[in-house]
Amino acid sequence: MLISKSQELIDLCQQKETQQRIADNLQAFQSRQKHINDALTMIEPIVEAVRAFRQRELTNFDVVPKVDSLVSIIAEAEEKFRQNPEWIIENNNFKANSFISSIRGLKNTIEQQLSQAWNIYIKQTMPSTNNDMLNVLSKVEAFKDTVQEIRILDKEIKDINFPKNNVEFEKYERKIELLKLCWNSLNSDEVPDTVLRLLKDAANQGASLSLLTPEVQDWINKHNISDSLKIRLI
Repeated sequence: MLISKSQELIDLCQQKETQQRIADNLQAFQSRQKHINDALTMIEPIVEAVRAFRQRELTNFDVVPKVDSLVSIIAEAEEKFRQNPEWIIENNNFKANSFISSIRGLKNTIEQQLSQAWNIYIKQTMPSTNNDMLNVLSKVEAFKDTVQEIRILDKEIKDINFPKNNVEFEKYERKIELLKLCWNSLNSDEVPDTVLRLLKDAANQGASLSLLTPEVQDWINKHNISDSLKIRLI
């Protein structure tokens, strides 16, 4: 009986000690929980962006090694926590500075790679709008609105670092298609092909005087843009 009661007392003391230790460490547990929640909040938007790029097979970069290293930290933490909950507040990998720094480093790396992938994508899909040509055509009443829309769309598409999710990616895909339509509409029947060729050549590599036919000269005079065209030797 005495031995039994003594053992019960020992057990009670151990329970009390464990409860006290958990109470003493409550703030530390809450701190670790906040670190993990903050990490998830930080990384979730990047996951959405990567998912949108993958749907279009545009993720030609490899983030697997960095992701694996973080997954291993979390997997180890899960196993160790089951064995000893206090491990998570004693292990250096889950201290605020090291854990959050690892997540932030991964986030920055993926953002840079997504930005590079986006720049490659828009260079491949957007029409090559020429600012000099737009400056000339903006002086033609028939093209003023179209030129303005081209400039707005071009700026909106190039101003973003990268689309943050599938919905945003679809929005900018529509903008690119609209930009193509606007740019192609500059080949309107209101402007003869001979005029378009002169303007495009003049805005790029320079136009030959042989392109300045009477028809072209009449169109230039009609739209009062002769002062926008200069002759130079090459």
